[in-house]
Amino acid sequence: MGNGSFKPVVFSTGKPTPWRQRSSVVSVIVAAAAALAFGLWAYASSAPTAPAMMGSPGGNAVPDAVQKTLNAGKPTIVEFGANNCVSCREMKPVLHALAQDLRIAVADVDILKERDYISRYQIRLMPTQVFYDAKGQETGRHMGKISGEEILARLGIADSAVASPVPTPRAPL
Repeated sequence: MGNGSFKPVVFSTGKPTPWRQRSSVVSVIVAAAAALAFGLWAYASSAPTAPAMMGSPGGNAVPDAVQKTLNAGKPTIVEFGANNCVSCREMKPVLHALAQDLRIAVADVDILKERDYISRYQIRLMPTQVFYDAKGQETGRHMGKISGEEILARLGIADSAVASPVPTPRAPL
């Protein structure tokens, strides 16, 4: 063996290799950045380009269910809830009885089926009742169960003219 066939032995200096010089760390950072960029692109491409129109001057988009109900020109109550919510189910008979009153408009929105309503109407709890005047302006909100008499009072309607008694939600057992 000749003198040139051996490689010199290099001893460690005791200093760790900087993170930017380690190929495994750099590849993880590049992969994370690529995944983030792809996620942002996918989120932006799946978002609706235009929200449901609320009486836009162009009028080419279909208004949502709440706006259709408000177009009746009556004091309106809209309940945002879900069928798997116990309190929401207990409110169904109350809303059904109120819907028989021709002086008001009633809408019931299942926010688990129509999830875009959650952010559009800033729903934080189920059920949430939103009250509107005849002009379509929001006048108040209530979260949780509420009686039919209280709903009529919030809408500014005397309950003496209601043909059938409005049921009140029962307390849980």
